[in-house]
Amino acid sequence: MDPGLLAPDQPAGPTVVLPVFEGPLDLLLHLVREEKVSIWDIPIAKICEAYQQTLHEMEELDLEVAGDYLVYAAWLLLIKSRMLLPRHEGEEKDPRQELVERLVEYEKVKRAAAELAGLAELRRGVEPVRFAAPLAPAEVELDLEEVDVIALARALREVLERHLREHPPALQLEPMRFSVQEKIVELFELVSRQRSFPLLSHLLTRPDRLESVTLLVAALELVRLRTADAHQREPFAEIYLTPTGAPLPMDVLSDA
Repeated sequence: MDPGLLAPDQPAGPTVVLPVFEGPLDLLLHLVREEKVSIWDIPIAKICEAYQQTLHEMEELDLEVAGDYLVYAAWLLLIKSRMLLPRHEGEEKDPRQELVERLVEYEKVKRAAAELAGLAELRRGVEPVRFAAPLAPAEVELDLEEVDVIALARALREVLERHLREHPPALQLEPMRFSVQEKIVELFELVSRQRSFPLLSHLLTRPDRLESVTLLVAALELVRLRTADAHQREPFAEIYLTPTGAPLPMDVLSDA
């Protein structure tokens, strides 16, 4: 509706403008910079809250939130829960380590892309200079006995090393090994067998971190579909899922 058609006693709502993000890592990097903290020491509680708030604003603006954003939201919640749990003896790895490594690599790639974009802009603004073709040099016979083989090998090695630095290998992204729909059905069957299913304890027993994240997303979907309820007896305690008795929708079963 045109704001000019509104009645004087019905002012238009405030305009919300969100920056355009290229993906969940771009959003996380933006939030870390806004907090003015080091990537190596992320305040996971603040970042998780800011990330959830941004997704909420995107949904209010009717923007489509891709599945990658939801996966990273679940991952942040998992990291936050693990930061709150007591450390086991011999467990020295920081739960934030993998997230930090991904952000560092993404920042390197983004910085390199910005430098390449700047070079392209510079080249578009420079007029090419035409030079006369140089005269072909006279052929000189090379005495192979005077060639320093060691210096030649050193020069070849420097050329190869410079080529490797300027042409790094392409990033290899692992394919999704777990389906959210399959994990919804799997978790629904586990919850249906028990009156009170310990969710966090089950997630910590999964050998694959990606499977734990997918299971957490599946648990959120079960609550959203009202086929299960989530309960917590006290803050930072175990989260229990209880069945409501409602069946799974047919579209979830067909997709699985």
